[in-house]
Amino acid sequence: MSIITIDVCVCTHNPVPEIFAIILQALANQTIDRTAYRVWIIDNASTPPISRETLMPLSMAGIEHHLIFEPNLGIMYARRRAIESTQENLLVFVDDDNQLDIDYLKHALEIATKHPEIGCFGGKLLLDRQTKYPQWVEPILPYLAIKDVGDLEITECSQIWGVWEPPTAGMVVRRELLNLYLDRLNKLPKDLLLGRKGTKGLLSGEDSLIARGAHTLSFSCSYQPKLHLIHHLKPQRFRFLYLLKLLYSYGRSYVLLERILGNLVPKIDDEEIFEFLQLQIESRGKGCQYFCQFLCMTAWDCGYLYESRQERSI
Repeated sequence: MSIITIDVCVCTHNPVPEIFAIILQALANQTIDRTAYRVWIIDNASTPPISRETLMPLSMAGIEHHLIFEPNLGIMYARRRAIESTQENLLVFVDDDNQLDIDYLKHALEIATKHPEIGCFGGKLLLDRQTKYPQWVEPILPYLAIKDVGDLEITECSQIWGVWEPPTAGMVVRRELLNLYLDRLNKLPKDLLLGRKGTKGLLSGEDSLIARGAHTLSFSCSYQPKLHLIHHLKPQRFRFLYLLKLLYSYGRSYVLLERILGNLVPKIDDEEIFEFLQLQIESRGKGCQYFCQFLCMTAWDCGYLYESRQERSI
């Protein structure tokens, strides 16, 4: 009999029932030995709460699973609860709209075993083929955790962002990085906590906070194209106003993340605001084909501008 080698953590808040059923069935259908992984469902203040009947696909497949309730709304709270509740050396984060390919866990274990120097990794995050969205959204898809940068592995040990750094959707991460992440969280004041909170709080960057720990511990991050998942995005996430708010929050999150990591982000003074925005607008105008796309990317700059001027203590 195999022993447990992977903890799979699904953090969820008010999931779409039809999609959540697909996600659970994908976990039940994994080709890895069913005694080699356990599944943790972290219910992050869902209303109504996730029922045990909902987890029937896992029960019927004979997969060990646990349902945990996290009352503090926010993905950072949910993922912290997931980390604290698990103990295996490898943890896989799965969002409640991530449909793993049937070989996902099999490949994850093979990669982790073959490459002990890699601390965290992920793969291709693909849209369902039936998903429709406006053409102007195409360059913004990476901000919605859609990722496909080809069929070659890309691995790097770096302090800066690159395509080798995985989003938390489908991220495979070693326990050493998780422990460092928890240590950092415990030292942060509440106004510096990153991550989504329900449908309104759109800050991000908690995935990068995990991944950047790799360099601190002399691990690499890696893009592993063998790993595939389908990201089932709700139609409203392609709407202009949502993306405008999302990109604004990304700009804020960038500044917060850099400061948490101890990197200097210069404050933009009053007399520099106009020049800053003018330079950004000129730059965006050259790269944006559509006006809606231009406005969304400019929203990122406004988020950066706003947060750079806030006085927050680490």
